[in-house]
Amino acid sequence: MRRRWRRARFKTPLTAKLLRPPGESLREEIQRLDEKLNDNLVTFITVCFAIGIFTWQASVKQNASFFIAIAVFPTIGYAACAIYGIRIFRVQRLKHDYELGFLGERAVGEELNQMLARGYEVFHDVLFEGRPGSKNFNIDHVAVGPGGVYAIETKTRRKQPKKSHGAPRNVVEFDGSRLLFPWGADDFGIKQARVNAGVLGSWLQKAVGAEIEAIPVLALPGWSVERKGRGDVRVVSGREICSAFPKAGVNPVLSANQIKQIAFQLEQRCRNIDVE
Repeated sequence: MRRRWRRARFKTPLTAKLLRPPGESLREEIQRLDEKLNDNLVTFITVCFAIGIFTWQASVKQNASFFIAIAVFPTIGYAACAIYGIRIFRVQRLKHDYELGFLGERAVGEELNQMLARGYEVFHDVLFEGRPGSKNFNIDHVAVGPGGVYAIETKTRRKQPKKSHGAPRNVVEFDGSRLLFPWGADDFGIKQARVNAGVLGSWLQKAVGAEIEAIPVLALPGWSVERKGRGDVRVVSGREICSAFPKAGVNPVLSANQIKQIAFQLEQRCRNIDVE
């Protein structure tokens, strides 16, 4: 509501749409949760204030409504505290998760900037439409260069404060199909990286009229990755994301013209930020 009011009263001097920065979708979700959190707080305070005023008025008059207020309003107040307290807690917890993911995408985005000197074009938060009945989704980062097209999924996961079962708390092993965290194994982010690469490759094939294979990469910022197996998804830490790309001049996959075509399509897709 505040954003619509601001847009109605003020106009930005900028007319060109900007490229999406790292973590833009998460930033938008954080902003939405902030507004939801504020709405819940305002409603909670309003309900408490209204109950307090009515109770005070009833106590002054000392009439039948006073006894009703004493009997009923505490129950209403406790119920309101419980309902909105749970809502606020859930929104705040989800916001903390999004903030962690946002920082992780920013960190990987900064590391990817080094690839510009190696002839790569880097795009962030590339949006795609979901299937009917499902939500839209995004690919965190896409890098295009002589070594090919890379769809990079960033997953930021909290560490445990202490070692779990004697394992280092900051090391994750990749056996080719699963991630072995100190507390157990899962395929956290691997499936998503694989699916994203498939979607990106299919879209590029239609957009540029040539068969393009996107290579899936999973980045885990803040973790050290020990690779003990090989799979179709390349798993790296945030700091070593650039090692997922071949060295300059080694078996180039894309020509300069192909890189330009692909980068143009991605740029058009990413220039969709409305400046307020």
